[in-house]
Amino acid sequence: MISSLPVMVLMLEIISKLPPNVVAQCKTVCKEWLDFTSTPILLKAHCDYMRASGDQKLLEAGPLSCKARSLNYKVANYLLPTNISIPFNARPENFLFLATLDGMVCVCLITTWEMFVWNPLTTVFKKLSNSNSQGFYKYNNDAIGFCVDSSSDYSNAHIKRRRGTLAVYVYSMRLSSWRTVCFLKKHAYHHETFNWSPGTLCGDGLYFTVAQYWHLGQKMILRFDVNMTEFSKLRFPDVYGYGNLVVLADIKSELHMLVSPGSKEFGTVSLWKLHDDVWIKLLSYSLKGSMRFPLITSITYYNLSGLCLVMTEWGKFLEVDLRFDELGYFLPFVANSIMVQSIARL
Repeated sequence: MISSLPVMVLMLEIISKLPPNVVAQCKTVCKEWLDFTSTPILLKAHCDYMRASGDQKLLEAGPLSCKARSLNYKVANYLLPTNISIPFNARPENFLFLATLDGMVCVCLITTWEMFVWNPLTTVFKKLSNSNSQGFYKYNNDAIGFCVDSSSDYSNAHIKRRRGTLAVYVYSMRLSSWRTVCFLKKHAYHHETFNWSPGTLCGDGLYFTVAQYWHLGQKMILRFDVNMTEFSKLRFPDVYGYGNLVVLADIKSELHMLVSPGSKEFGTVSLWKLHDDVWIKLLSYSLKGSMRFPLITSITYYNLSGLCLVMTEWGKFLEVDLRFDELGYFLPFVANSIMVQSIARL
């Protein structure tokens, strides 16, 4: 009977299914509730539930305001936005979204290049920049990855390239401090001819694609083990070709790669999955002249219906159905956007 269950078990089952702003209100009930809602087990249960529910949102930063929209376009009011208050002194047009994980967003301000971690739905934020020049982002030189380790400590990995050198720093949200991590030896990925992608978390690995600009340049995937804090190199699938662009995504806890022909009107779009260190092609289709495929900015897995959503630089979302070789346009959006899940806290 429900009356025989421990109180904490009931709280875990109920509170983990509440919206994040309601969870924040639960903290003010009493000290016992504050301690309970701050435990890693509640945080993990909350994140797992919200991932399964597919409650993903699009965060839009306009000239004067910041808004959140639901990505569940099958409901009647999905286009109705929610205004998001900005807790730090900055205009939304000066935001640069770097990474997102479990409802938290890593942003930098293009006026100062200071980095923050911000939960838009609870308005809580934390400044990562300090007086030792740590936590400052440099556009087109750095790469950021948001991750969480086995102890439920959220961290930001910062690949920092300065004056011909490469260094890796990791910020622990729990400790509120930076530490230095060793990079691969004898690999010169610090050069400006290499383009680094943002990090994609999948399991206990944070994955970056690294590619040289020219046609026959090197292409590789670097994996950062978030528990061992070590880097390793993975092979690239056989998708070499001029103009090919790739983005990574965690789909059902497996690393996937979407490959597009870039800015060309014609070409082939393909989706690959990494299984036992082997890349498997899942689907592939040729683009027609009436269906141009632009430069991709991000891809996410939509849990409610098993779809992939691809956000492009042309102000559109593309829908990729993993069950069929189909592609569809829907949902225009404002530039400078990022997809987030309404979960977690700082």
